[in-house]
Parts: sequence; structure tokens; C-alpha cells
Amino acid sequence: MLRILTVLTYVTYIYAQQGNSGCLLKAVDGNPRMFQINAPFQGNRQFPCPENTLFNVNHCGCGWVDNPINRSPTELAGMGTIEGGRFGPIDPGTIMTTPAVTTRAPCTLRPLPDKHMYEQFILGYDWIPRKCPMGTLYNPSSCACHDLDPYQTYTCQPELWINFNGREIEDSAGYQISIGNNGNVVNVSNAGRFDGTGTLTVWQYANQDLGTQLSVNLRFYEFPGGVSDEQVLISNCFGRQLGSVEIALNQQTKEVIFRVEARVGKFPEGVELRLPFREKAWKNVTMTYDGNMVTAQVDEEFANAPLKGHVTTRYNGLLIGSCNGRGYVGYIDDLRLFRCLIEGVRNNYNALGNGGMDAGASSLNMP
Repeated sequence: MLRILTVLTYVTYIYAQQGNSGCLLKAVDGNPRMFQINAPFQGNRQFPCPENTLFNVNHCGCGWVDNPINRSPTELAGMGTIEGGRFGPIDPGTIMTTPAVTTRAPCTLRPLPDKHMYEQFILGYDWIPRKCPMGTLYNPSSCACHDLDPYQTYTCQPELWINFNGREIEDSAGYQISIGNNGNVVNVSNAGRFDGTGTLTVWQYANQDLGTQLSVNLRFYEFPGGVSDEQVLISNCFGRQLGSVEIALNQQTKEVIFRVEARVGKFPEGVELRLPFREKAWKNVTMTYDGNMVTAQVDEEFANAPLKGHVTTRYNGLLIGSCNGRGYVGYIDDLRLFRCLIEGVRNNYNALGNGGMDAGASSLNMP
């Protein structure tokens, strides 16, 4: 019964989104965990809400209001009770119109000096900083990112950012995306060290439509070794399939390999680009796909090829450092994934900002 009530509350929540004329954000039909930019030429740009929150158009932000995910079993049970505290039948005709909760729960968020952010208490993790959706500011009185930011302009921001700067290997883009580590990837001098068996897994991208706008940016410093000539930096390969998004390197030819597979009709088509890299140096690598063209860059080397359609889905999430047994030996730093296009592929890495170790560091030793 509790599970049924949770589902009904969830459906009620979706249909309760009536909109806010001043909001820069828009709900995604049928998926309250996502929102999109409601601005000229940006209407289809979708972003995930922070973990354990839902998008609410009326409050122009994610979560914090009538979210069944964050409610206790007692609260959920109260949503489906009638007088006397007993469970009663719910009229299907009222599901879309009857509010799930009549009294607003106490605010479980607290403000920060930077109004672009707020803190949320998560049991077992203490207070966790969260980012407001783009274009909004946190308003303590409404317990939501309800105020519009008058100075906000649209910029392509990373959805996933692994900068390897903390004790734990985690997402620093603000969406708290979970990252799995098989135990063989470690932080060394603010970079991730891979030994040929190390793998980071980002489950969120499993079987997910990556759309027609995607950018991946990272830098790496390779070392001799590995179980194969081709070594994966990032890929969503599954079984014997290559990734529909993949950046790898070939130790023998000294090339970075870029692969994208997309589908317009029944059969997918793929593009592979190869660019040379310099040994004993950090390499800045970027790959973008805009629905019509795949563009690759390694430092100052640049190449592109036409490709149309949505990026093909894979059952795996993103795998970093190893895929299909193609284990990478070396360092990776500042890996960013964007669900949008980086402005100007050439020289974009400097515009994003270098993090981690000095690009000239060449005295690192692998055990």
C-alpha cells in the first residue's frame, strides 16, 4: 500500500506543475528529476536535478517541496489517509487535482553567503552544499531557489567534473553524481593514477540517451605499459561493442583515438578520428558532437568528420581508465563531461581553466 501511495504522490507531483511565468527553467514532461532551460534557442537543453530532489516549476527549482523521495514512511502514509487515520480508497479522478500535502513541511535547507548555493542535510553525510539551478538564487523564506538571478547568462557548464583534488574521487560539478572506484585508482598530487586495472564507473549514464550535443574534456599523462596497445581513457563500451562515446590512445602509433556512434534511422553510424600526441608531457584533449559533426582536439592538433543523429545508447555507464580489458597506465586529470557544446573547440581548455598538476610536470613515477 505504501508503495502505491508513493507512486500516486509522484504522479500527482508531475501534474501539479503549472508553471511560473518568470522562471527561466522548464519542466521535462514525464521526468520530474530533470529540468531544461526556458530561454531562446535553449529550450531543449536538459539538466538533472541534484540527487534526491525533484523539479518544481512553481518554485523554479529542484526538490525541497512535496518530494516523496525525501519523505519518511509516516509522512507518505499520511498522504493517503482519510479521517480517522485509516487508509481509504483514492478516487482516480482526483489524482491530478488533489494536492498531495496541504501543509508545507519545515524547511530542511539552510542558506549560504553565496545565494547561488544552499545546504541540504542528508542523513549520514551531514550538511551537503547544493547548487541552485542555473539562473536562480536561493530564497530562505520560500525554502527554494525561487529568485531569478538578474546577472545570469547561459554558459555551457559541466554536468560531470572529476578534478581529483580531494581525498575521495568524486564529482565536483555540483550534481553529486555517484562515481564508483574498483579500488585501483588513487589520487596522487591532484591527479588520478591508473595502473592498467583501475576503473572509475559513472552509473548515471547507463542506457541513457546522450542526445545530440556532447562535449568531453580531459588531460592525461601516459606511461609505458598496459595489457594492450590501445588503452581507454573514457568509454561506454559494453561487452564486445566499442563505446558510442570513446576516447582512447594507442601506445604504438602515439595517437589519441576519438569515436562517436549515432543513429538517425534503423542502423547506427560511427566516426573514428585519430590525432598524434607528444610523449612525456600532459596532453589536453577535447571531443565535441553537435548532432552534425564530431570534432577532436589534442593540444593544437585538430580534426573533424560529419555524423548525424542521437548518440547511440549503451547498457554500461561511463568507464574511465579501462573498458573491454583495454587498461590505461598513467594519469588523468580534470575530466569534464558537458551536455552542451564548449564555445570554440580550439583553445577551450585554457578558457575552462587548468586544474591539478602542472602541465610541465614530467617527473612522476609509476610504481
